[in-house]
Amino acid sequence: MTLTDSELEHALAELDAAAMTHLHTAIRSPDFNGQIGALTLKDLASLLPLAKAFSVHPISGIPVGAVAVGQSGQLYLGANLEFIGMPLHATLHAEQSAVLNAWMHDEKAVVSLYVSEMPCGHCRQFLRELTNIKSVPIHAHGKSHKLEALLPYAFGETRPQGHGLLDSRPFSLDAAQGLPNILERRAINAAQRSYTPYSQSPEGFTLECLDGRVFSGRAAECAAFNPSVPSVLVALNQRNLSFSRKVTITHATQAKLATSTNSPLAFARAIIRTLSKAPVKVVQMEAK
Repeated sequence: MTLTDSELEHALAELDAAAMTHLHTAIRSPDFNGQIGALTLKDLASLLPLAKAFSVHPISGIPVGAVAVGQSGQLYLGANLEFIGMPLHATLHAEQSAVLNAWMHDEKAVVSLYVSEMPCGHCRQFLRELTNIKSVPIHAHGKSHKLEALLPYAFGETRPQGHGLLDSRPFSLDAAQGLPNILERRAINAAQRSYTPYSQSPEGFTLECLDGRVFSGRAAECAAFNPSVPSVLVALNQRNLSFSRKVTITHATQAKLATSTNSPLAFARAIIRTLSKAPVKVVQMEAK
């Protein structure tokens, strides 16, 4: 269910033989999850065609790819993700996709970001949630930029160390009633790692596919609110960047705070309905 040979050959055409062989093997593995081990490449921008190959763009017709470099040296792919039948604001942007992919692999910092197009204002504002963003080079169209130059009059304050998107502290949560099943527990576990400093309303999501793979997501907020990403989109992003990207979704579970001032549930149900007949089950959470 991964990329076809022709898609791969086109995406990897700019790479040397060793890198091409390594990536062919990695991407064809059933365990592939959008993460690539450190590669010796002259220019990491040469991976952008590969990232773009994961783009789902039925509305815009514009594929966008991104590669985030984690402080561990690992590389994380990202691609824009659009949904037929949903409002345009349901779209996940490539820069968000790559950063969230790194976050879901427990990276504590992104040290550089490569993008196939210049970041839009939406993404520039979202990237301000990274505590080290002032030092992160953003590479696009052969040039390197700093976010302060791209967004000189940003909304909100810079996040302090230890309180940003990739390095914030977890919540302590559990099911409000009863004993959660395995998927509910995974959704709760994901919710505990949410980044929700503005609403204090953590939430998590799990997807199970027909092949048994399970993908989790957690909420990532932005000071400007609209660039925030709900947990269902984070989970769908992880599925899209994996070997199981086209495998049928059979189960979906939303974990939400019982006392939350905002609810992700209506959006989650609407977007899952465009992809699957699986109902979205709900587990209510409370703080421990």
